[in-house]
This record gives sequence, C-alpha cells and structure tokens, in this order.
Amino acid sequence: MSKSVQFGLHVWVLDAMEGPTPVSALIHAATMVTVGVYLLIRCSFIIEYSSTVRILAVFVGGATVFIATLAAAYQTDLKSVIAYSTSSQLGYMVIACGISNYGVAVFHLLNHGFFKALLFLVAGIVIHTLRDEQDIRRMGGLFYILPWSYCFFGVASLSLFGVSYFSGSFSKEALLISLFGLPFTLVNGFYHLLLVSAFCTVGYSLRLIYLVFIVQPLGFKNVFAKIGEQASIVNILLLTLLTLLSVTSGYFLSAVFIKGTHTLFSSDLATASNYGFNVGVSEVLLLQQAYSVPLIMIFIIILG
Repeated sequence: MSKSVQFGLHVWVLDAMEGPTPVSALIHAATMVTVGVYLLIRCSFIIEYSSTVRILAVFVGGATVFIATLAAAYQTDLKSVIAYSTSSQLGYMVIACGISNYGVAVFHLLNHGFFKALLFLVAGIVIHTLRDEQDIRRMGGLFYILPWSYCFFGVASLSLFGVSYFSGSFSKEALLISLFGLPFTLVNGFYHLLLVSAFCTVGYSLRLIYLVFIVQPLGFKNVFAKIGEQASIVNILLLTLLTLLSVTSGYFLSAVFIKGTHTLFSSDLATASNYGFNVGVSEVLLLQQAYSVPLIMIFIIILG
C-alpha cells in the first residue's frame, strides 16, 4: 500500500501517481483536486452568512498547509513530493475563502495551475528518461543531461516558492497580507504558521532539485549511460508557454483579483463581509521590491 494512503491525507494522491504523468498534471493542476475549492468559491454567498464556517475553513486550511508540507519533506517518490505540494497549496486557497477573500482564492487557483502543471510535466520527462525510475534517491546529475528540464523545473519551483515577480508570489503575498491585517488574534496566528510552511516549501523543493539535478548520479550506471534530453520540439514549446505563464500570470491577473473590483467575476464572488480584507496591488508590489533581490541571490548561490 502506498505511503500516501497510510498517511491518510488524500487517497487521490495514489490514483494520480499511478496514472500517466500528463494525467497527474491535469488532475493536480486544473481539475479534480481543485473541485472542493471551486465549490467553496461558488458557495461564497452562503458561507458569508456563517462566521463559524469561515473560521473552520481557516483552521482546516491551515492544518492542510502545515501537514502536507511536512509530508512532502519526507517523500522519496518524485511525483509524490509534487502531489503533497498540491495539497499544501489547496490549503492556501481554503484559508483565502475562510477570510472572505474569494478573489485571492481564484487568483491562487489559476496561478497554481500553471506552475504545478509545469512541475508534473517536467517530472514526467525525468521519469521517462530514467526508464520509469521515480525514486529521487536513485537520480542525480541530470543538470548536464536534461538542461531544458532543469530550467523549466527551476522556474516552476521559483513560482511555487513565491519568489518575487513570479506568479505564485502575487497570490501568496496577497493572502499573507490579508491574514496579517485581520484584527482577530487567533486567526492572525495562522499568518505565522503559513510563513513557517512557506520556508518548509522552499526546503523540500530545494532538496528535490538537489537530489534530481545537482548531486552526483546515484542510480544505475547502465541507465545513466544511455539517457539524454528526449523532449521533442513541440514539448519544449508547450513547456516554454507554461513557463511564461508561471512568470507573468500573477502580474496580469493581479489587477482583476486583488484590486477589489473583480471585474470578470463581480456577479459570482461574494464581497468581503465582517472581517474580509482587500489587498491593494501596490502593497504587494512594494513588498516584492523589498525582498526580491535577496531571495533570488540566495537561490542562485544555493544552486551554484
């Protein structure tokens, strides 16, 4: 039995890992696992009538973020690490619904779809190249063999981290600022929990990049002697498109979801009621300008 089932977080992790990687990318990035968040968003007008439901959503979302992040840090299967990362990101969206910031929930849902699909598709290239090997303890040294895959995976990871100017940073920082601005001490404590989880996300993602691409080859020599970049031109173009969206979607969609107007979804999203907090784009950009250069420099130094 898979460790993901034994851990008891999400049974669907096993199903997504057993299928082809493109199917896993579709399930984790855009369809099945996001249905629950989509239902919360569509029921926003009902949820706004109960503060208890909103508080419960914050607790469940915070627990999901923290537990799934810890679970991802101990996985050795490449697709399993990315799958638990999806669970963690879903927790962010549920918290956004719990604090009546449904625009941020949709915003992070869209951004997450781009960089998570990119992560899974690159993982599929790595697994196919290594003759269906998924154990990250038997990988390594793929930086020189799969340079395109390394670049795509790095960009998707930067967006997952929430590094400034990447798509994930806009929605993540909007949520963190929303939590920090709440007057309720108990709910505001989840701001610190999400900060710890964000650092853990950086940790297990860097571990994944190091074991797959940087460290000396740890697998079988006869496999590594015959591998090379096998992605076709069409695959590279499609992955390049996802990479561009992983970098730019946050910037272009922020005006729609964070300014408070929700131009495209004004009739479908409830407005923030008792303690909702609308975050201005200028506040997010100001925070990014303050921390973007140090974070990028640290990442370059680690990978160098």
